[in-house]
Amino acid sequence: MLKENLEQLFEFIAQHIPAEQIMQAKNEYQQTTGEIYEDDNSYNTRMALFLEWYLLDNYMPGTQRTILENIIEGNQSSWSQSHLEACQDITNNIQALFEVKKVRDNSVTVLDLFKDEKYMVDEDDSKLVFRKNDIFQGRIVPHQGKWNFTGYFCFHPSKAQHYLKDEAKKIYLLQRTWQKELAGLEKELSKKEKVSSKNSKYIEKIKTKVEHTDFGPKREKLISELLVLEENGNVMAVSTQETEKKISRLKVDTIKLEGRKLSSELINKLAYMNLKWERSRQIEISDIYKNNNA
Repeated sequence: MLKENLEQLFEFIAQHIPAEQIMQAKNEYQQTTGEIYEDDNSYNTRMALFLEWYLLDNYMPGTQRTILENIIEGNQSSWSQSHLEACQDITNNIQALFEVKKVRDNSVTVLDLFKDEKYMVDEDDSKLVFRKNDIFQGRIVPHQGKWNFTGYFCFHPSKAQHYLKDEAKKIYLLQRTWQKELAGLEKELSKKEKVSSKNSKYIEKIKTKVEHTDFGPKREKLISELLVLEENGNVMAVSTQETEKKISRLKVDTIKLEGRKLSSELINKLAYMNLKWERSRQIEISDIYKNNNA
């Protein structure tokens, strides 16, 4: 069902997006994944992977919305609710290098090598498609309480696993650094909010005392104390807002956008290596799956 919705999106692109725009995006994509030809064995799969990339990894200029999110926004009134919900789920996809951990009759457990997290994914043809320890490029989508594949994969040779895991580990370590930074900021924010809450309660307490105190030195002292507390409250409010902004930038600009960009760039680079391997079996895998400076 989910794959049908994705196929409908591919048809929508063909019918509503100018051909020159698609060609420009395809040329950009093939700069890192390699040019594909109709006689390539994996031509159809790679074209589908390109369309996924176009929909899900590209952002509208000057926005934080992907092409698909923008298309959904423009078709709220014309698409069915079920199709809109499925497409919204697709926007929440996870693209990664996955390692197959367990294959069952109707599902497969995979490990996201970028995050070191496991997922059990529904797949009726699991035993036909996957083998334990396979490493492949793919996307999973949360839909109706279950994880689903989009259905398009790029399987890498088993002899390249050491290289693949080393490359994935670089992103994992970077992600872990960001998550530690985020945890620290969230802890800092929690402390500031607690202090601010105590200060606010004390302000209300002093205000009540002022209201019930006659004019005189005692009332003036309370008012002076109140002014100090309110000034402290303003300073804390500014500090809290700054921390909230840091958290937002880290979550959106770094973890979400930069993280997706780095993951996509690595996956596309590996897809190009895979294409070279597919075309020329006379080349040693170790001569393909390597960094240029290695």
